[in-house]
Amino acid sequence: MNNFMVLAKDFVANESVVIDLKSSGVENKLNSLIFQNQKGQCAQFLWQSNIIERRGYFKEINNDLGVKVAHYDGFLTVTNGGGQQYLEAKVKI
Repeated sequence: MNNFMVLAKDFVANESVVIDLKSSGVENKLNSLIFQNQKGQCAQFLWQSNIIERRGYFKEINNDLGVKVAHYDGFLTVTNGGGQQYLEAKVKI
């Protein structure tokens, strides 16, 4: 599996950002999404595909960061939890 960095950002509490997976070319190759902060805490979401509808969603596996993820039509909306933190996110394909 390959890792593809999709986010590296300082967040304030409850801040959101939209990530375009469509233009990066990884939209149809998703496996998991992993977030990590500078303290080593992490959050992991696994891709659950719906072959019939050709869509899917990220299922939360563990989340020490309070991060929320929504996927719609090749775009991710990432919302930080209640505290300020620097987050990096990688998609495993």
